[in-house]
Amino acid sequence: MAEKLRALKYEIDAALTKYNGGIGAVCVADMAGLVEDGREGEGVSRLTGNDIVGLVAQMTTLQAQFAGAGVMDVIIKPCVRPLRVAE
Repeated sequence: MAEKLRALKYEIDAALTKYNGGIGAVCVADMAGLVEDGREGEGVSRLTGNDIVGLVAQMTTLQAQFAGAGVMDVIIKPCVRPLRVAE
């Protein structure tokens, strides 16, 4: 679990860097702005900019939690495997 949390921290950091580096400029909290993601064919409703901004807000909250004093020290201590982050 510690290794999954460590990887999650780095995945969140990377995703927020990518979002703040340009995606956030075109994907804004706009309920009318549907994202062309092809999800209808999978039986899932299409995302809106508001859905994405909401997810980014939750990732930002988690990032702040991970950044708390000593949090990553506690998470990293039991890790024995090298860090592996999915792209």
